[in-house]
Amino acid sequence: MAEQTRASTKAAEQPRPPTASRALPTRVRFRTAAAVAIAVAVGLILWLTLRDTGSGSGKAVSSTDLQKLATSVGHPVFWLGQVDGDTNELTKKSNGTIIVRYLPPGVALGAQGQYWSVATYPFPGAYAGIQRALRAGGATAIKLAHGGLAEYANTNPNNVHAAYPGYAYQVEVFAPGGQAVALVQAGKLTSFGGPKGGVVAPQPKAASPASLKSLAGSLGQPIYWAGPKKGYTYELHRNPNGGLFIRYLPPGVRVGTTKSYLSVATYPFTDAIAGIRRVAKQKGQRTLKLTGGGLAVFNPKIPTDIHLAYPGSNFQVEVFDPAGKTRQIVASGQITVIR
Repeated sequence: MAEQTRASTKAAEQPRPPTASRALPTRVRFRTAAAVAIAVAVGLILWLTLRDTGSGSGKAVSSTDLQKLATSVGHPVFWLGQVDGDTNELTKKSNGTIIVRYLPPGVALGAQGQYWSVATYPFPGAYAGIQRALRAGGATAIKLAHGGLAEYANTNPNNVHAAYPGYAYQVEVFAPGGQAVALVQAGKLTSFGGPKGGVVAPQPKAASPASLKSLAGSLGQPIYWAGPKKGYTYELHRNPNGGLFIRYLPPGVRVGTTKSYLSVATYPFTDAIAGIRRVAKQKGQRTLKLTGGGLAVFNPKIPTDIHLAYPGSNFQVEVFDPAGKTRQIVASGQITVIR
C-alpha cells in the first residue's frame, strides 16, 4: 500500500510488523550516566561524546563520499543507509572518530540539537568489550549478521553499541524515542568497507507475565496482550523491525509450532492512531471506539484481523484470531497493556 499503515485489507496468518518508523528529531544526549557506569565498570572506554550543540565542522556527504572515505582510512565507516530528504553530515575527530549525522530537511550543517547519528571509532578489542558489557548485566544483546554483536543498556534504548569480530572499531548508534534499538534490530546498521548489515532473527520463546512486564519496562514501551489464560503458554517473538508478538498456545502445544493461534502484536508506528483513521476512510472498513479514546479498524469480510491504537501512542496493535472473533475480543476490552 502507498500509505504507511499496518491495517490490512487482506487476510493474514500472523500479524506482520512494519519497517522502523522515523520520529521527529529530539535533543537527547548520547548514552546516559547510568549506562556509562556499566561500560566503565567493564573497561569499555567510550570515545564518543556528542554535545547538545552542532559540531560546527561537519560537511554534507553522499554515499559515494562515504565509500571513498572508507577506502582512504582503511577501515569500515558505518551508517544507517540513506534516509530520503535527509542531509548526511560527516564529522571527523582527531581521535579517529567518524560521525555520520542525519539532518532532516531545513536543518543546516552544524545545527544545534542531536539527531540520528552513527559513530565509528577506534577500539582495540571492540567485540570483547561488548561481551564484557553484557556479562556485567543491565544490558540486552542484539545478535547481528556476519557474527556481529550489539548491546544497549536496559534503561536507555536510545543508544546502541556494536562490534564485529576482527574489527578494532566500535560503533555507536543514537536515535531518540528508543529508535536506536529498533533501527539496529531492523538490520539498518551497515557499513562501507565492512559488514553489510543485517541481524540474526531471535527465536520465539515461552514467556511469563512477569518477564513480559520486565521487558516492557526495559524497552520503555507498551506491550499489549489478551490477558491471562489459564494453562496456556505465552509465546513471545521479537521481530527485527521492533515488533513484539504474543501468541497463545493451548496446553500441549510447543513453542515454534506453525499452526495459527490467537496472537497480539505491538509494533512501532509513528502517530499510530492517525494511521488507523486513514485506513478507516477506505471503502469497506468499519471502526470500533475504545475506552481511553482508542480506535480500532476492521474489515467485516476479514474477521481474523483487527488493528487498533490510542491517542499519543507511537505503537499500533494487531489482533489475529483464526476463529474470526477479533471484533468480539477487542470490543470486550480483553486487549490491554501488560502491567
